[in-house]
Amino acid sequence: MDVWLSLPFLPAEGLRELAQAAEEAGVTGLALSEHPCVPAAFASPYPYGGAKAAVLPTETLLPDPLVAIASLAASTSAVRLMTAVLIAPLRHPVMLAKEVATVATMSGGRFDLGVGVGWLREEFEALGNDGFAVRGAVLDEMLPLLDRLWTGQPIEHRGKHFSFAAVAVNPTPPQRIPLYVGGSSMGALRRCALLADGWVGANLSVEEVTDVVARLGEARSEVGTDQRPFAIRTGLRGTVTPARMAALRQAGVDSFMLAPWQVGERRESIRDLPVAAIAEALPNMVDMISSA
Repeated sequence: MDVWLSLPFLPAEGLRELAQAAEEAGVTGLALSEHPCVPAAFASPYPYGGAKAAVLPTETLLPDPLVAIASLAASTSAVRLMTAVLIAPLRHPVMLAKEVATVATMSGGRFDLGVGVGWLREEFEALGNDGFAVRGAVLDEMLPLLDRLWTGQPIEHRGKHFSFAAVAVNPTPPQRIPLYVGGSSMGALRRCALLADGWVGANLSVEEVTDVVARLGEARSEVGTDQRPFAIRTGLRGTVTPARMAALRQAGVDSFMLAPWQVGERRESIRDLPVAAIAEALPNMVDMISSA
C-alpha cells in the first residue's frame, strides 16, 4: 500500500518545503482539497464526520488546489499530485478542462483529477451557483465531456446543464488524466463505477471503507466495469496504527491518504500544524504504513 500525503489546513508558503520533504521520504503523491470560500455561518450537515457536525472556521487555510499543484509540480520531480477532491459542479466544464490540462502539462503528466459534488450548500450559494440540489446530475454530465475536451479538437455540446457551440481547449494533456471520484452515497458509487479510474475517500472508519469497497464492487459489476483497472485511495478517521493499516490493505485499499495531523505527535487542533515537525516525522510514518 503506497502513501499519499494530504495537505489541508496548511500555510501556502510551507507547501513547497513539505512537498520536497514528502518526496524524499518516499511518499507516492500529494493531495489537495478545496473550499473556494468558507461561509461565516452554515447549517449544511458534514457527511464524513462520524455523526459530528462540521467545524470550519472562517480563518481555515485552504489554498486553491490547482494553483498550488502547479507550483508543487515545479518544486518536485517524481511525486504525483491530485485534487482530493475538487468540487467540480462549481465550475463550467470548459474552464475545468482548461485548468486541469494546464496543470497536467506543467507537471509532466504527474496529475490525477479527484472530483466530488461537495456538501456545503452555502458555499454554492455564495458563488451564485444555484445547482446544489442537482450537483450529482451536473457532475454526471461534466465528466464525459472532459475527456472529449482534452483532445484539443473542437467540441460542441448540447446538454441539460451545459450547452455550447464548438470550442477547442488547449494545451492537451501529455497523457490521459486518471479520474478519481469521491463520495459514499449509492449515486456517487455508481458514478465512480461507471466513469472513474478509482475511488477517493476521506475521514472514514475502517468499517466504513470496507463497506464502500464492497458496494463499489457491486456497482462495478452492475455497470459492467468490474474487469477494468480500478484503484481505491482513501484516508482514515482517527489514529494511524499498523493494525488499522493492515485492515485497510485487507479491505482492498491501494493507497493510504495520510492527513498532516496524523503525522508526529498529537496536537490540540488539526489546524495547528507546524510544517517542519510534519516533515521531520514523515519518514518513520511512511515506513510504518508501507510495511503494515
